[in-house]
Amino acid sequence: FYTHTIAQAVTSGTPSAILFATPQFCQTATCGPMLDLVETIAADFKDTVTFVNVEPYKLRETPQGLQPDLDADGHLQPVQSVLDWGLPTEPYLFIVGADGRITASFEGILGEDEVRAALMEVSGS
Repeated sequence: FYTHTIAQAVTSGTPSAILFATPQFCQTATCGPMLDLVETIAADFKDTVTFVNVEPYKLRETPQGLQPDLDADGHLQPVQSVLDWGLPTEPYLFIVGADGRITASFEGILGEDEVRAALMEVSGS
């Protein structure tokens, strides 16, 4: 989930699943369950789909660990990829075909069957 960039995944010639989720700083309280779900499903597609999780907010290292890099008004700041993909909230999951085109997108929490069906469609599994 953290070994490839978005660009590497979508241009690799293999299907990919791009998840924008931050369990620790999630504004919707659904990132943790969504990440857990996708990680569980990923085990069945590890040989056919590249999985990437994107931290949607700017973080900085502190003595207490990673902390959000807040703006002057105390708000979370989105990373550039969130802006590039036009995401209004998190979590978001995009299923991308081997040709680099988005075949499915999901906002918020969703069911395992939905994710599996979308992954089976792009992976041929």
